[in-house]
Amino acid sequence: MKLRTRVKRIKKRISRNFKIAGSRFKRLIIISGIGLLICVAALYTYKAYLFHNNYKGLGSDEQIPINPYDMARLKNDENGYLSYADDKFKSLLVVDVSDHNGKIDWEKVKDSGVQGAMIRVGYRGWGNAEIVEDRYFQSNIAGAKAQGINVGVYFYSQATTPEEAIEEAEFVMDKVWGRRINLPVAFDMEPFMGQERFADHSKIQKTEMADAFLKVVKKFGYEGILYGNPTWLSNDVDMKKLAKYPVWLAHYTSFTDWPYEFRMWQFTSEGRVKGISGDVDLNLYFGKN
Repeated sequence: MKLRTRVKRIKKRISRNFKIAGSRFKRLIIISGIGLLICVAALYTYKAYLFHNNYKGLGSDEQIPINPYDMARLKNDENGYLSYADDKFKSLLVVDVSDHNGKIDWEKVKDSGVQGAMIRVGYRGWGNAEIVEDRYFQSNIAGAKAQGINVGVYFYSQATTPEEAIEEAEFVMDKVWGRRINLPVAFDMEPFMGQERFADHSKIQKTEMADAFLKVVKKFGYEGILYGNPTWLSNDVDMKKLAKYPVWLAHYTSFTDWPYEFRMWQFTSEGRVKGISGDVDLNLYFGKN
């Protein structure tokens, strides 16, 4: 009898424990579900905030930073490419590519000594004004990241208003958000054989479009960068209004005399890199040493 009593007590205890555990598990499921719903709602709210942008105009003038580099320190590295290093800065060799470069063997690119890639996300057509994704964007960004190459992106703009520039920036952010971009996101507005949509726009209008694009990029937490050659940066935009943004200088020379600071320097459009057919743009990205 004592044994039977003990067995009954044990069974009751086990049953009670299972009921308690089941009740706790149900509460845990409910709490977890509520937490998940809150997280999803918060994510959608945050995304809605990020993708809701209105242009509020240019800020005040700022002093344009002076070129901090000693160009006498430029030299060719062990692979024969231009490089730079001093006590404060050290360069990365960066290619910039689009579908014009065709299919790229990123393993060979990595082995050639390239450390970074600026990849075109897309462009706005000068004719129909549609935004188009670069047909090699997805394969290029996946291929470069798979090889451990630092990645940034750029968009070729044909915007005619700040609102169109915002649309372009949001398109880019939608493509790269969460993809761990560790080089800048560039706004590339430049002439197109005299057929550019913004041909009759004023200097201040072009400045506003650059500012509108780059403000969206900054809002998403990426580093925006303004692309341009010395003529464009001197005559087509007001750099005092854009001084807070780093510059990607397009100046095809072995020794640039551009007097203002630049984060990246596109020094040739006729580079040669294993894994890329034909000519390719080469750049130096100046990072902290």
